[in-house]
Amino acid sequence: MIDPKTLLERAAQLADQAKGEKDTGIRERLLRMAEHYRDLAAHEAWAHENPPSVGAITSALSSRAH
Repeated sequence: MIDPKTLLERAAQLADQAKGEKDTGIRERLLRMAEHYRDLAAHEAWAHENPPSVGAITSALSSRAH
């Protein structure tokens, strides 16, 4: 599990880097990467707040065996 704060910090770094980029293609790519990091941070935060139960894991694993 990755700390959401670390992902958000990286997103901010990429967004700042994009602000100084003159090439529009590179700037847009940096902004997309920053958005991806923000999405990952939200997913990690949700996963941390909603850990899977042992029953859910067992059920998922047993359904794969069949």
